[in-house]
Amino acid sequence: MIDLKFIGVGGAYAINLGGNCAYLKDKDSLLLIDCCEDATLKLKEKNVFNNVKNIILAITHTHSDHVAGIGTLIWYSNFLLGIKPKIIKNSQSFELHMRNLLNLLGVEEKFFEFVEPSNLMIDEVNIKMVSTKHTPMLESFGIMFSDNEGNYYYSGDTNDFENIKNLVCDQRIKKVYCEASWKSYNAHIEYQSLKNIKCDKLVLMHFEDDELYKLAQNDGFNVAQISVVE
Repeated sequence: MIDLKFIGVGGAYAINLGGNCAYLKDKDSLLLIDCCEDATLKLKEKNVFNNVKNIILAITHTHSDHVAGIGTLIWYSNFLLGIKPKIIKNSQSFELHMRNLLNLLGVEEKFFEFVEPSNLMIDEVNIKMVSTKHTPMLESFGIMFSDNEGNYYYSGDTNDFENIKNLVCDQRIKKVYCEASWKSYNAHIEYQSLKNIKCDKLVLMHFEDDELYKLAQNDGFNVAQISVVE
C-alpha cells in the first residue's frame, strides 16, 4: 500500500508547517511531488538522498510554494549527487511552461529531462497525472497512483470538491490525499465540506495555517505527518 512521506504540510503562507511536499522512495529511485523552497535542504537533513541514483519530479502546478525550490534541487542533484532529474511531462503545454520557468531561473536544459509518466514505475507503483481545477491562470494536476492493491489519489491544489467526494466513495480508491483550507477562495477545498465526507481513506494536507492543522487532528481526521528521518 502506498504511504507518501511529507517534508512539509503547509499552504502558500503557512511557513510554520513547511511547504507541502511529499515523496516516495524505492531503493535507488526518488519521486518528489512538488518542490517547495527548502525541499533540497529538508531532504538532505532527513537523509532521503542516501543511495539515490534516480530522481523524478511530479509537479502539480507552478504556484511558487510548489516550485520555488526546483532550481536548487536540479543544481544540487547534478553537481552534488551526479544525477540529472527527470520531470514528468503532464502535457505538452505544461512542459512548455516548465521549460520557460526553468529558463527564467537560469537552469539549462542539459541539467534535466522530461519523461512520460507511462514510462515510470516507483516501488511497482504506476503514476498518472490527472488534470484538475485550481485557478484559471494555471494548468493544474492531481496524481493517480496504482499498485496491486488499488488506486491512490493525490489532489495537488484543487477546488474540485465533487471529484474528491466521488473518489472517496469509489471502492477502487484506497487513499485520497486532499488539501484543506478554511475557505474555498474559488481555488481550494473548504474544510467544512470535507467534514461531510470524513472517512479513514481521506488524508488531509496543505493546511492554510497551524490552527486548521490542529483542528483537523482534534476532529479526528487523518492528517499528513512530517517525516523525521528516512
